[in-house]
Amino acid sequence: MRELLLEIDLFRNWTKTTDLSFGEWETEYLHWDRIYYYANKLIEGTPIEQWSSNLLNEFLYILARDNECEIIIGNLIDNPKQLLSIAKYSVSFPDHDARWQIAYGLGEIDEDNQEIQTLIKQFLLDEIEYVRKRASFAYEKKWF
Repeated sequence: MRELLLEIDLFRNWTKTTDLSFGEWETEYLHWDRIYYYANKLIEGTPIEQWSSNLLNEFLYILARDNECEIIIGNLIDNPKQLLSIAKYSVSFPDHDARWQIAYGLGEIDEDNQEIQTLIKQFLLDEIEYVRKRASFAYEKKWF
């Protein structure tokens, strides 16, 4: 979806002009509403299997940047098939802020199936402790 890619590009350009030294710098961006609108439209309208690799990577990038408000992961949780599909790709995504959100999201899905369990177990092996911690919470929530 061109509109979302354009909004993400505008966000990236904004990051070049802002102070990134504090922990919640992303929340200072003034146009998250447009990002949320187009991200949700994409989540609800197009199966992830139809996304280009560029779109998938850009989506995971902006998901990672939304790590304080967690609006995008909330929309994915509301669309469990999409969350499951994107989780397969996110296990190896380089930004841990995307991985922990996906691990968390898997624990919020009402379904109890082998695919979710397998994915959470992959996140339990993540190199980043916070990702492992969020995956552990998700695992405990679903199976204990």
